[in-house]
Amino acid sequence: MFRSIFKTPLYFWVLFLFSTPVFPDWNLVNEESQINFISIKASDIAEIHTFEELSGSVKDNGQAQVVINLSSLETLIPIRNERMGNLLFETKVYPVASFKLKLDLQTFLLTEVGKSSDVTHRGVLELKGKQFTMPVKLTVTRLSDQSFLVKSSEPILLNAGSLGLSDGIESLRVIAGLPSISKSVPVTFSLIFRQ
Repeated sequence: MFRSIFKTPLYFWVLFLFSTPVFPDWNLVNEESQINFISIKASDIAEIHTFEELSGSVKDNGQAQVVINLSSLETLIPIRNERMGNLLFETKVYPVASFKLKLDLQTFLLTEVGKSSDVTHRGVLELKGKQFTMPVKLTVTRLSDQSFLVKSSEPILLNAGSLGLSDGIESLRVIAGLPSISKSVPVTFSLIFRQ
């Protein structure tokens, strides 16, 4: 009996170990992570905004999710925070947005500490009850045995019209008395995941 066990190929045991859910999740560290976007008003006035409450995880099967508390928007102007929450994101009805994608986690787990990989994935943004599939380019850096940095290797260009936010943008423009607010919105992020 023992002979037959030891005759089992080594690769079988490796596959068995890596296919069972023995790895804990990698959780997003809110205090060390950020998602920023830039708004452009009156043709050439650009301002950087951020969300202060993020959560998320990467499961052992590679399923990754980042959840944004839309009420945590910080624009450095309280009345603008309130207006964007009410008129643009409608946070009383849709308090969060999320982004989901599937990663090849095993490849990243084999990355040496201090090394980075550039990858492109298609993910799903869920915003105001609708889903939008889009590509995202990432740089993933192994910081330590227990942590990774995942950041955008180039900005994601979102179009407010395509996301169903045109009416909200127009309401903001009118209430602020602005000649224009751009519907093209660059988004960048830097996220720390820790096991």
